[in-house]
Amino acid sequence: MAVLQMAREKRSCPRASETQQNNSEKKGKVDGESAARDKRAITVTVDPEVLECDVCFGPLTPPLYQCMRRGHITCSTCVAEMGQECQWCRAPEATTTRCRAMEHFLAALAVPCSFNHKGCAAMVPYGEREAHEAACAHSPCYCPIRGCSSSPYSGVSLVEHLERKHPEIGRTRVDRTTLSPLRMCHGEPARLVYLAGDDRDRAVFLLAVDRSEAPRGWSLWMVRLKAEEEEEEDKGELRYKIMVAANGGVLSLVGETESVGRLTAPYRASSFLFVPGAMLDAPPEAEGLLVFVELK
Repeated sequence: MAVLQMAREKRSCPRASETQQNNSEKKGKVDGESAARDKRAITVTVDPEVLECDVCFGPLTPPLYQCMRRGHITCSTCVAEMGQECQWCRAPEATTTRCRAMEHFLAALAVPCSFNHKGCAAMVPYGEREAHEAACAHSPCYCPIRGCSSSPYSGVSLVEHLERKHPEIGRTRVDRTTLSPLRMCHGEPARLVYLAGDDRDRAVFLLAVDRSEAPRGWSLWMVRLKAEEEEEEDKGELRYKIMVAANGGVLSLVGETESVGRLTAPYRASSFLFVPGAMLDAPPEAEGLLVFVELK
């Protein structure tokens, strides 16, 4: 059962004696106190199935439609895809009509966030629940670092999680449009890369390294860490270049940085640079891996 809150509007009505007393003043000014409205919230318990579409069993989203034969409620998505005929009755006379009563009912509902057990105390309008939970700071988030023991986590941004839970990650500042060298030490899963001259550290990048045994080598990929309070003007994408000098020549990867904020699922890099262990002059475990990075 779901516990919901409904906004109720109560209008105070004048008593009969007061009506008679003020009868002569009906055409005059309406008494402010008798016209005042008292809005209060009440808590009710509702079977969650009542708030589901009878066709797809998903949450009801306005506009809503009701079967004129047996009262089945259908969401707007199902009506748009399947037409006006009730998908339960499937009879010519079982057409649907707009159900504004149910729409008004849903508009008055406020439901708790699904992550209230994680600390979210918000009561959100029923129709906005999915949007709220997608951005809720208390929803489970995944760390892009392979093998992170704290993943999934909640309550902090990705940058804060990396700074608190991964002290082994180093930090490097690079100049824009300059190919900058940095050495990834053995056991270092990633490096936080900042643009020099950015006082507010708005442009933060994560250079990650995944080690594999079969085939033996290193996979490198880069993303931009998007702050939750990032302003529109700060969202401009930058191009990156990752380069590694190896025995057989130079390996490089060029692309646009993908902005990553809240990861609601385990992250998989869309592109990466694979460096086979056989192409390196010395085992990376001994001296680390020398990587050149350019941002522009």
